[in-house]
Amino acid sequence: MIRGCWQLSRGHGPGWSRDLAFAALDDAAGRPGPLVLDCADIYVGVEELLGEWMESRGDAAGRVVVHTKFVPDLGALDGIDRGYVRRIVQRSRRRLRVDALDLVQFHWWDFAVPGWVQAAEWLAELREEGLVRQVGVTNFDARSLRVLLETGIPVVSNQVQLSLLDRRPLGGLTALCLERGVTLLCYGTLAGGLLTSGHSQESRSLTKYRAIVDEIGGPGVLARGRAALAEIAVREGATTADVALAYALSRPAAGAAIVGLSRRGLSPDPLAVTLTPADIARLEAAVPTTVPGPVYEAERNRAGPHGRIMRYDLNRDGDAHRA
Repeated sequence: MIRGCWQLSRGHGPGWSRDLAFAALDDAAGRPGPLVLDCADIYVGVEELLGEWMESRGDAAGRVVVHTKFVPDLGALDGIDRGYVRRIVQRSRRRLRVDALDLVQFHWWDFAVPGWVQAAEWLAELREEGLVRQVGVTNFDARSLRVLLETGIPVVSNQVQLSLLDRRPLGGLTALCLERGVTLLCYGTLAGGLLTSGHSQESRSLTKYRAIVDEIGGPGVLARGRAALAEIAVREGATTADVALAYALSRPAAGAAIVGLSRRGLSPDPLAVTLTPADIARLEAAVPTTVPGPVYEAERNRAGPHGRIMRYDLNRDGDAHRA
């Protein structure tokens, strides 16, 4: 399980002071095993916050693995050069206060704008230099991921939305990932809390996942999916969230589920549930529709309901263009 840190970013939603963020990170770090955190260069203020927290925790920070992202601004895509890629990566290293970034996940807003393969190659060069340990991608569909793999980019992971409500990765991407050894890191597994019975604060996450619910049939479909999850949870002595995570992790090539740091009070062992084929069939029968099209296609339509809520140029904030 990876703990997502989008909630900590400025502008995501209310309620996250530095002290509350540190307390949530301390709570997550107190669980057995390594702590894997997911953030991004465009999660405003988060890389700096994590860097400060890790530095303040001394030896405990040695168990922390941080996945970040490289998300060039939409308005900058046609002008990306090798220096731009290096500056963004070096900025993330400074913010996180690390010698090398554990995993950098590459996102490209519009594949119709050329230059994304070259940008990935420049990112891979930084891996060869030791500034980046591993290169991943995020929101890549099967066609685009195949292009990078056939170019020789050493992609180890693809972070995509995958849940009972959004099964787009199953339309060909999982087969490619199994074939080429690429691990899926699954976000949206709890749909911002909509798939659980717990209350969630208003935030950009809820706005995003409500649009997914609207896409697949509305609150009635969501209610049926939640009821099916709850039925299995009662049988297993688990929570609805545990079963939702188990569904995502049962899908081919899925290697980790990303759960927001705001999701407090998780089960002592939230990954203990194992679903049978009959369970999976029952869940998918309860939610028979999914978002149409390949991975992230709906979100790339900037005039559509998903694209209209995106913020495309957050790397303009701060020092992205400084050497």
